[in-house]
Amino acid sequence: MSKKEIDKIKETVLKYTLENAVNHNGKASEKSVMQKIMATHTKLRKESKKIKDLVEEIVPSINELSVEAQTKKLEKIAPELLEKKGPTKRIYELPPLKNAQTAKVVTRYAPEPNGDMHLGHAYTAFFAHYYAQKYKGTFILRFEDTNPKQERIEYMVAHREALDWLGFTPSKEVIVSNDMLIFYEKAEELIKNNHAYTCTCPVEEMRELRSQMKLCEHANKKPADTMKDWKKMLKGEYEEGKMVLRLRGDMENKNAVMRDPVIFTIRKDEHCLQGTKYKVWPLYDFAVAVEDKICGVTHVGRSAEFDTRIELQNKIRELLNLVPHPDIFHYARFNVVGSPASKRKIIPLVEEGKVEGWDDIRLVTIKGLKRRGIIPETIKQIATEVGMTTQPTNIDWSLISATNRKLIDLTANRYFFVPDPVVLFVKSAESRKCEIPLHPEDPKRGVRKIKTTNIFFIPRSDYDHLKKNDEFRLKNLYNVKITKRAADLALEKDLLGNKTSKLEFLKEYSTHMIVEYSGEKLKPGPKIQWVVAEPSKYIHVQVKVPDVLFIADKYNENSLRFDEGVGEISIKNLQVDDLVQFERYGFVRIDGKQKGKILVNLAHK
Repeated sequence: MSKKEIDKIKETVLKYTLENAVNHNGKASEKSVMQKIMATHTKLRKESKKIKDLVEEIVPSINELSVEAQTKKLEKIAPELLEKKGPTKRIYELPPLKNAQTAKVVTRYAPEPNGDMHLGHAYTAFFAHYYAQKYKGTFILRFEDTNPKQERIEYMVAHREALDWLGFTPSKEVIVSNDMLIFYEKAEELIKNNHAYTCTCPVEEMRELRSQMKLCEHANKKPADTMKDWKKMLKGEYEEGKMVLRLRGDMENKNAVMRDPVIFTIRKDEHCLQGTKYKVWPLYDFAVAVEDKICGVTHVGRSAEFDTRIELQNKIRELLNLVPHPDIFHYARFNVVGSPASKRKIIPLVEEGKVEGWDDIRLVTIKGLKRRGIIPETIKQIATEVGMTTQPTNIDWSLISATNRKLIDLTANRYFFVPDPVVLFVKSAESRKCEIPLHPEDPKRGVRKIKTTNIFFIPRSDYDHLKKNDEFRLKNLYNVKITKRAADLALEKDLLGNKTSKLEFLKEYSTHMIVEYSGEKLKPGPKIQWVVAEPSKYIHVQVKVPDVLFIADKYNENSLRFDEGVGEISIKNLQVDDLVQFERYGFVRIDGKQKGKILVNLAHK
């Protein structure tokens, strides 16, 4: 290949790298650039190895530039890509509520406290809080705790803490089980007016009758007889499953929910707040219909699967004269591909030890997202951008990562981390004091002051791609040229001289490389992060790296790995919850500290 041909390929790689960087907040992806070139220049596919080398050389150097500098370069060499592909700012705004009046809107976030808050819950809470704020109204946190077997105080605490972290402060809190006597009062009103009857049909028998749109033998029961049964239910004279209270609905209704549904059932488990005070508990539709009126809720957000239940809840309110009905606004269920959100799927994962708990960083629980390094604004922005679509919404982790990256990029300080380290000896280089910016685009942040020696750690992944006579740059330091690759530290005793005894700690790093200092001038080529190989200059770091929990509905056994390595000593001073970027590695959250080791979680690249 002639020099002219190579220069032309370099120009192609450069312009697509710049395009990719400008469209992704200044960070080009080697994979994306490679794919673009292969897709648009089919004749170059035979030179894929050479192009790959050029991509790996050019992308890191372009990523060091500011977005402004990248844009200027792209404008100079390929302005047509800016005109066609330049980033655009889309304004997202949720639609107004129907019948909304300022200071009179009341919304609610109403979780059942049988699990921690997950992304779907947060999506629901976001809309309720958003509209309450928009209309200067009331946002209620309401715990729908009417299934004593499943409810836990710890989950109430978890939801409160999650709302606080998200910034969705409730105007007030309501606990539904505190209104049990009101529910009983309303049930007796239905019984007296012959709108409800007690039934002892087995579940399977009643299910069959409802599917055939046929009444059971108890439907003709008189109010007085129903009331007697009801009183016995309240006293605990029947066992669970032996008797229920049904609403007289419409057995010929096309909406199966309306066919004489159960509205109260017997549950004798101890309740986390009410103890064993109550033996009869309302089912969801009855409790919601009544409680929305008690709370004065004016607008209710619902996902599509609850549409069939609106008719039943409205019917209950009409029979009890609890109108007007709340206005309904719809949104779709929110799913993240490969990451289950429903309690039905998460609880077995926790119980079987397939995840560490509700705060596992592979989960889309609020605890898991927070621990991973996702910030509240990311969740709010995605909810706003997805908007009020009524179609089921599946998003990929890449959307969460891209949104979070844009939001934290300008605030996350930079540090060097070297995974799976290899020892690097630099000939002809004296120790020096260097100052590296905490953020390349914000000088006011300050610098990390590092005193170097001639021995460093670099990543094995870089070592594996380098060969003798290759030249590369130790990032923010100087250039070096490879003179030798070796696998036995003992071979280099002559290089270490009388320092050997002081470098016993390097024996665990059998692989190493000898390079020589080759100047200061910034050149094209790899720029590799490093850590000074001296015990007082580095700290051990363990990174927890998550992947999707499920692939094609099958549990991914490789959904979590640990990267072990070393980081610059400045990392030692970081605090739990700090979000930083490990250069050329990814954005991480500090998760904890052990003796001599920092534990971090990879949020995303």
